[in-house]
Amino acid sequence: MYIVGIDPSLSSTAISIYKDGEYKIFNYNNKKSNYIWFKSTSNLIDYSHHEYVIGKDFSASEVEKIKIYDEVTDNIVNNIKYEIGQEHTMIYMEGYSYSSKGKIIDLVAFSTLIRYKLSKLPKTDLHIVPPSSLKKYVGEMVYEKDKKGVYRNDEGKAAGVFDKKDMMVGLLNLDIDSPYMDYLNKNRDDLLNPKSIPKPFDDVNDALILSYYGVLNNIDI
Repeated sequence: MYIVGIDPSLSSTAISIYKDGEYKIFNYNNKKSNYIWFKSTSNLIDYSHHEYVIGKDFSASEVEKIKIYDEVTDNIVNNIKYEIGQEHTMIYMEGYSYSSKGKIIDLVAFSTLIRYKLSKLPKTDLHIVPPSSLKKYVGEMVYEKDKKGVYRNDEGKAAGVFDKKDMMVGLLNLDIDSPYMDYLNKNRDDLLNPKSIPKPFDDVNDALILSYYGVLNNIDI
């Protein structure tokens, strides 16, 4: 059995595939390939770059978006299909975040295409994980309950309201052996000190957590 974690994003979709005892990481983004963080992780993450060229006419741009989303999601699903072959696969995909930057309706359209195409793959079970649940999973896997039964980090923040930095700190405390995790630990301060975690790490981290959670729930693989 293979385990797949997916964090969908219009600008930076991340995928983590647990296969043959290792985590393979993929990222589909609309940034330039010479972006500093891409260059420094090119040996750890398999990148695919695409462009969103949308015109100003509303009707035409809405149609063009669908065409672009269809092409990008085809690349994503075909890559997953290639990696998993005919193996039984559990897919954990993060649900919609209503606090996402940009137009939530565009993210819904993009994510729905991925869901639909994944649902047609043979021998796959698709699970949609709400963002709040993913945060709570990290709390449960890393921290202790308080007297009220709430999982909190070392600063006292409840897992249900973790931000991307909290998620990364939680990830660094999970028992995951991979070159990507080595990179995160080595560059911990550079990634956590800025106001926000740079892409693609925020998305890749969530995808890796999803696949790790899937592994824990299918321990007999």
